[in-house]
Order: sequence, then C-alpha cells, then structure tokens
Amino acid sequence: MNPADLEVRPDEKGPKNLAVILLLSSIIVAGMGWQDWQLHNDGLTDEQIETFLATPNSQPGEPTTVDQYRDFETDVRDNNGYLVRGVSLLISSLCLLVGAPMLYRLQRNGARLCSAGALIGLVGGLIGSMTINDAAQTHLGDAMKLTYEIWVYLCGTTMGLCLAVAALPLLNVRARLALHPRVELHHEDE
Repeated sequence: MNPADLEVRPDEKGPKNLAVILLLSSIIVAGMGWQDWQLHNDGLTDEQIETFLATPNSQPGEPTTVDQYRDFETDVRDNNGYLVRGVSLLISSLCLLVGAPMLYRLQRNGARLCSAGALIGLVGGLIGSMTINDAAQTHLGDAMKLTYEIWVYLCGTTMGLCLAVAALPLLNVRARLALHPRVELHHEDE
C-alpha cells in the first residue's frame, strides 16, 4: 500500500461552510438576546400581555391573568433572569459575529472564539432560562408553565448544537489541518 493513499488531507470547505452557518446563527442569537434585554428593561404593556395570553388561555387548564403575568415579570426582573440570558446571548452573538469571518478565512482563533461564544450562550442561556422558568412555575397558569419549561430545553439544545458546530473545526482532524497556523505532518521513510 502506498503511504500517499493514507495521507490525511486538509479540508478547507468544511470549516468555511460551518462559518457561514455560525454567522447566520449569530443574527438569530442576537435577536433573542436583544428581546430579553428589552424585557428586562421595559417589559410588556397590558395590551401586549392580553394579546400574548390569548392563545395559552384558550387551552385547558388554569388561565393566566394580567396581574399574574405582572407578578411573573417582577419576579424575573428581581432575579435578573432576562438580564442574565439577554447579556449572555448578546455576548455569544458578538463572539460568533467576529469569529465566523475569521473561521471562514481558516484562522484557528475564529473557531476558538466561536466555541467560547457558544459556551457563554449555553451556560448563561440555561441559567437565565431556569430562573425565568422558576418564576413561571410560581406565578403563571398551566399552559404558560409548560411553555417556559420547554424554553429551558429549547435554549439548552440550540446553544448546545451551536457549541458542537463551533467546536467541530477544532475536533475534526481534516478541518484542524486546514486552519492557520497549519500543522504539518511528516512521514519518515524507512
């Protein structure tokens, strides 16, 4: 068997495709972080709350009143649930926004920055979502309790997948060989 057949070749296409996915993901993560930042600072008006509660209250189970939702918002703000999740998602999106173009240019630090940003979003997003869920379980009706419980799993799963995608160029041998500074493999001839 020829040693050249066993040679591992760099994969430049894979990291570039992942960089595009991470760049698009940064926009979505930024939107979610901005929404939480606004909820922490401003909250919803009574009309917005009534519109928001219309569908969940049409479901079987205990309905949620506007006053209960206000108590929920106050509890979340007092425990900084929206603030923690919002800031961590905004920092995560900034890391992804800066790191993705670096990864597209096959720079190793781009993959590291994307991975760090996704990890920040995962940890902060889970902590904030669990704080929000705890307040929901205390103050809201049945349908809303389920909604906020699902948000914990959704945030964790989404940011976990983002972390897996961001870390892939650092874990895959062919992708790692394509990143700068390049690693050279030398075969010794016998």
